[in-house]
Amino acid sequence: MNAEGNEVCEQGGVKPENAGKPDKKRKINVNRTLFIVSGLILPILSFLVFWLYVNFNSFLLAFQEPRTYEWTLNNFAQFWDELTREGGTIGIALGNTLIYFAVGIIMLFLNLVASYFLYKKIFMYKTFRIIFYLPAIISAVVLTTVYAEFIKPQGPLGAILKAMGIPMRPEGLLGDAATATWTIVIYTIWSGFTNMILFHGSLARIPGEIIEAAKLDGCGPFRECIHIVFPLILPMFSTMLIFNLTGLFTASGPILLFTPEIYEATAYKTMTISYWIFTQVYGMGGLGGSGYYGVVSAAGICFTLVGVPIILLVRKLLDKIPVVEY
Repeated sequence: MNAEGNEVCEQGGVKPENAGKPDKKRKINVNRTLFIVSGLILPILSFLVFWLYVNFNSFLLAFQEPRTYEWTLNNFAQFWDELTREGGTIGIALGNTLIYFAVGIIMLFLNLVASYFLYKKIFMYKTFRIIFYLPAIISAVVLTTVYAEFIKPQGPLGAILKAMGIPMRPEGLLGDAATATWTIVIYTIWSGFTNMILFHGSLARIPGEIIEAAKLDGCGPFRECIHIVFPLILPMFSTMLIFNLTGLFTASGPILLFTPEIYEATAYKTMTISYWIFTQVYGMGGLGGSGYYGVVSAAGICFTLVGVPIILLVRKLLDKIPVVEY
């Protein structure tokens, strides 16, 4: 060791004090890079295989014959025929899908209103909170089973209607084409208050000083909800609205749980786009899919071309609304 603190080598040279540190730093950087790569390789492979490859392959299938794989536009022609033909499966499915989508948008506002009343701690608000949160806790299979048993002619609803002198048809509400879809829509409304948990969390973040100041200024409950509470939770509401818009053509009730056979869904006109795609790809009752994957892919492309601009337009309009920071 010399006077400058550097180590003297056996050959008489002077070894700097920081000798070997670049190699150590390089080794640390290599280990860090390997760690990051090992953590990202699985999600990257998953994205390439299960998203990019699947969607690219679906795009190609839309322009190919199902068995010969020859290039064609027949899949789009068949899709358009089923969509516009009277009584066509895709046309019925699209109509039912739009009904469920509209119900979802309405339920978004109802969730907001119900969350506000619970936030204001109305009479028996704890009881109502449990009632509204139950569908988010109990399994959907259990809920649909209980609901289906309740509305049967032999069930409680049938007994109530019979006592009122209104006999129910033997096939029940789900067995009648005129009432099957709306019966499932009522179930969707009954079990559609799950977003209250998210809204209630946003309401809980609002500073109490803001509400107190509004009360001192003479702000009533209605004005408080419209002019104070809603602007403060607008980011959460906008996000939920965008999520609902992404389901414009995939909105669906629990059709698979209520009508387990494709023939029932077609006969009772409860088919939705999601359920139609499921039956075309996987089939029902162990029969397998129809094999018309090209038509399904063509439908997906058409619905995407319509849905994406709507979502982007709504998002752009929502971004123009100033966000309140607190």
